[in-house]
Amino acid sequence: MRALILYSEDGKLLNLVKGLERGLQAVGYEVQLLGASTAIRNINIPLVSYDLVCVGSPVVGFFGGEIAADIDAALKKTTRMQGKPTAAFVRPRIFGSTRSLHTLMKAMEAQGAWVQDFASVSTAREAEALGRRLETMQKL
Repeated sequence: MRALILYSEDGKLLNLVKGLERGLQAVGYEVQLLGASTAIRNINIPLVSYDLVCVGSPVVGFFGGEIAADIDAALKKTTRMQGKPTAAFVRPRIFGSTRSLHTLMKAMEAQGAWVQDFASVSTAREAEALGRRLETMQKL
């Protein structure tokens, strides 16, 4: 099983991404990490070879509700996301985490993704637990 973690490089997510990677590896996934700014430089981002795609963004905006510009731009460059099992996660702030998570899921679904799980994660431990939980996505 192969998983891709596409994450914003604007919001200090690397610690959470590494936790998610550990959780996914613990349940048998081979994981590739892809920073959004790296992805933006590509003509397109083909997702056909992945069994699972996880997308992460910090909560953006004074009262939240927005996602990082780099992850929004990277999502618009994805191809072959139709029907792909995906998970969304945000790094929360005091306000707006739920709204930003909804915005991220909506951006993923606009590309045809099937968002099966989502979470607001604050620590690497929470991210690792999310990764372990995603094992069930291959059993659907």
